[in-house]
Amino acid sequence: MEKETFGYVQGVLLKERLFEQRSPFQSMQVIDSHLFGRCLVLDGALQTSEWDEFMYHEMLVHVPLLTHPSPRRVLIIGGGDGGALRRVLDHPHTNAVQVEIDASVIKNSQRFLPSISKGAFENPRANVVIGNGFEYIREHEGEFDVVLVDSTDPVGAAVPLFQEPFYRDVFASLKDDGLLAAQSNSPIYMALELKAQLENLREVFPLVRTYLGSVPAYPGGLWSYTIASKRYDPTQVSKAGIAARLARAGISARYYSPDVHHAAFVLPPFIAEFVS
Repeated sequence: MEKETFGYVQGVLLKERLFEQRSPFQSMQVIDSHLFGRCLVLDGALQTSEWDEFMYHEMLVHVPLLTHPSPRRVLIIGGGDGGALRRVLDHPHTNAVQVEIDASVIKNSQRFLPSISKGAFENPRANVVIGNGFEYIREHEGEFDVVLVDSTDPVGAAVPLFQEPFYRDVFASLKDDGLLAAQSNSPIYMALELKAQLENLREVFPLVRTYLGSVPAYPGGLWSYTIASKRYDPTQVSKAGIAARLARAGISARYYSPDVHHAAFVLPPFIAEFVS
C-alpha cells in the first residue's frame, strides 16, 4: 500500500515478494503483482512496473529528444531501472551518461526487471556513474544537449533535485541550445509541489512547458513532466518532422507518437490554471 495524501491510499494485489533490502539510501523491494507484473518499490512508493513502464519512459525521453534537433550528449540523473537509458539509446546518434546514487537499484533492476532496460547498461554508448547527480552536474559545464531528471518524488535525498540551485547547475551544464526534462509528479495529488517546481524552473529558464501522460500504476493514473529550455519550444516541433526522425531512427514507440507529442501539452483548464 502506498500512501499519497491524507485520506487516500493506493495498492496493488501482490502475488509474491521477490526481493527486499535496505541500502544506505533507501528501502527497496521488487514485487510480482497480478496486474502490473513485476514492480520496483523504493521507500514504499511504486517506481515502475513491467506492464506500463513504456508509457512513462517514452514520454520522459522522446518528447525532449525530439524537441531538440540534434541531441548528441544526454545526461540522465536517477533512473536506475534503466528504462530511460534504453529509450535514449534508441536514438542512434546519442551518447548517454547516467548518474545513479544507489548502485543496488541498477543491480537488482537488471536482476529482477531486465525487460525494462533490455541490456542498455551494457551498451557502449552508455556511461554509468554511481554518484550524486547534484554534485556531478556542477563539474560538467556546457557539456550536454539534454538533461533528464528521472528522480523519485520530492522527499528525502531527492528534494534538492526540485530546487532552484540545482536547476541553475543544470542550466550551466547545458550547451547554449540545451534543455532539461524532468518528471514533475501527479498534477492532481501533488499540485502544490508541481507549482513550486515550476516557479523554481522559471527563475532559471526562459521557456518552461508542462505536459501530461497516462501512467496507470502511478497515483491518479495521470502524470506530469516538464521541459525547461534555453531555446527550443516542444509545442513548435512539426508532426511531420517528428515522424521523419522516428522513422530514420527505427523507433517504434507504443505510447509516444507525433500526435501524442502535441496533445500532451494541451492541459485541462484546472491544471493549466495553476501551472500558468
